[in-house]
Amino acid sequence: MSLSSASTTDHIWTSPQSLLSWSKETLTTDIVTFAFANLGQYDKNKPIFIDAKDPTKSISASQAYTTVCQLVNGLKNLGVKEGDCVCLHAFNNIWYPLVWLAIIGSGAIASPINPAYTSTELERHLRLTDPKFIFTQPGCLGSIAEVASKCNIPNSHIFLVENNQEPNIHGCHSWKTILAGSEEYDPVPLFEHGRSLQGRLALYAMTSGTTGLPKAAMIPHRYVVAQAAALEKQFITRNYQPSQLICLPVFHAFAAPLALVLPLRLGMQTYFLPKFNLSDFLQAISKFDITDAPVVPPILGTLAHLSSVDIQHLQSLRYVICAGATLNPNVQEKLASRLHRDANVAQCWGTTEAGWHTLVPWNEKDTSGSIGWLMADVELKLVDCNGHNIRREEQIGEALIRSPTLFSGYIGDVSATVDSFDRQGFYRTGDFAFVRGGKLYYNGRRKEIMKVNGWQVSPTEVETVLLEHPQIVDAAVYGVQTENGQGISQTMLCAYVVRRPLESVSTEKSGLSDKPQDERAQNRVSGQDVKDLVASKLISYKHLKQVTFVKKIPRSPTGKILRWRLNEVELEK
Repeated sequence: MSLSSASTTDHIWTSPQSLLSWSKETLTTDIVTFAFANLGQYDKNKPIFIDAKDPTKSISASQAYTTVCQLVNGLKNLGVKEGDCVCLHAFNNIWYPLVWLAIIGSGAIASPINPAYTSTELERHLRLTDPKFIFTQPGCLGSIAEVASKCNIPNSHIFLVENNQEPNIHGCHSWKTILAGSEEYDPVPLFEHGRSLQGRLALYAMTSGTTGLPKAAMIPHRYVVAQAAALEKQFITRNYQPSQLICLPVFHAFAAPLALVLPLRLGMQTYFLPKFNLSDFLQAISKFDITDAPVVPPILGTLAHLSSVDIQHLQSLRYVICAGATLNPNVQEKLASRLHRDANVAQCWGTTEAGWHTLVPWNEKDTSGSIGWLMADVELKLVDCNGHNIRREEQIGEALIRSPTLFSGYIGDVSATVDSFDRQGFYRTGDFAFVRGGKLYYNGRRKEIMKVNGWQVSPTEVETVLLEHPQIVDAAVYGVQTENGQGISQTMLCAYVVRRPLESVSTEKSGLSDKPQDERAQNRVSGQDVKDLVASKLISYKHLKQVTFVKKIPRSPTGKILRWRLNEVELEK
C-alpha cells in the first residue's frame, strides 16, 4: 500500500484504495439507513451499546432500531421539520447514538454540543445553530436551561436523556415521553430510496476553523456515510472479533464514526465511559476483554507509563488508534512494546471539516511517527510557501485534501467557506506534512489554531474574552510547546496583555474611579485576575497558564496581530 502521484501536471497524491468504484452507497444512502443496513447479518439481539461502568445497562441492535424509529416519529409529531436543528448536549452514554440517529432520521440537523462548555460558549453555539429542541442529561440541565431561556428556547423544548422515565424537572420532560406518543413505527427506510443526498445536511459540527471564533461546519450525509464506509473496510479485514471502548467525546469528529455508526453497521460491541478515567478505563479493558480503543496523546502517554501491574489490564488490546495532536514516536513505541505481541499502536490524522484523512491499519506495526496512508478515495496536495505543488517525497508543504467526506461550508460565513478551498475544490487543512516511503508524516500547523490536549483552541476566542475587561486594552494569545514527564509534547496557553495606563483608569466600570494612583496600582488587574477571567468564561483547555504584561502588541496596518513578531514585545516596566 502506498501513496501515488495521480497526475504529473497537478501532482496529486492519491490513495490506492477506492470505495466509490464498487459502491454508490456513499452518494445515495442516508446515515440511518446505512447504519441499520446489516441487521440481518449478525445477532441483532445481542448487546451492542453497553455501559462500561454498569453492563446491566445495554441496548441491542433490535432495540436500537425500534427506539430510533419511535423517536423519529415522536420528533415529527412535535413539529420537527426537514432542516430544523436539534441540539444534543450530553456526555457519552448508551442512549446518545440513538438520539443522534433519530434527530438525523427525522430530517433534522443534529448539533452535538460539548457538555463542558461554559454559559458563554453555550449561548454562542445556540445562537449560531438556532435549535428548535435540545436533548440533555439531568446533570447537565442547569447549565443549558438558563442559556436556552436567553435564546428563547422554552423548557418544554428540552428533553432529558436518562435510563428511567423520571417525572419532569423544571418543565423539562423525559425523552421517553416522546416514545410513549409513538407506539407504532414504520420499519421501512426512513428516507426515500435513492433520493439524492449530495447536499442534504445531517450535522452541525463545531470547529475552530482557520481564524476567529469557533465556527459551525455543515456536515452532509455523504460525509458521514463515506467516512464510515472507509472505516468499515478496515474492520472487516480483522483476524479477530473487534470490540471497542469509547472514552473520548462522541461529539468529536475522531470518535463519532466509531461510536455512532459502525457498531450498528457491523454488530460490534461498544462500551461507553462518560469520559476518560484511568481506573475505569483499565477495569473496562480487562473485564470485557476489549480489543480496540481510540485515544489522544495525553491518554496514550499515561498508558505507556503504567506500572508493571497495571499494564496487565491492557493485554486484550489489539488496536490502539491515536489522534488529536502530535504523538512522540518514542512514547508510541514504548506502549506498543508493553502490550500483547499482536497489538498495534497506530496514528490517524483528520479534521472536522473533512473527516479522517489518513490511518495506519490494524495489521501494520509502525512506530516511526507516521500518521499513515491516505484513506479510501482521499486525494492530497502538498503546497509549498510559494503556492507551488510539491512533486517529491521528503518536501514539507501545507496539506490540502479532496474527498467524499468534505463539509458543505460554515454556517453564516461565506467568506471563511470560500477561503477554505482552492480552485480545484481541495480543502486547506492548515497542517504541514511530507511523504516518506509512501506514508504521510505530520510537521506542524500553519493555522493560528493551537492544539491543547487534543482540543483545538482559537487564540482569537480567548483574546475576545480578555478584551472584555475594562483594564485590558490589547492582548495576544500564543502557545508554548513543552514536554511533560511522560515525554508527551503539549501546548501551554499563554497571553501577552497590555493594561490600560494608570492615569487613564478612571471609569466607574474599572472599579478604580476617583482613587489615588497608589491605590489604583494596588487594585490594578493582575496576572491571576486575567487567568480567572478566562476561567470564568471558557472551558478548561482554553485556560491560560501564563500571563505577561507588555507595552504593545505588534499589529499590521489593518489591525491583524503579527504573531511571528510576538517574541519582540517589550515588557511593561
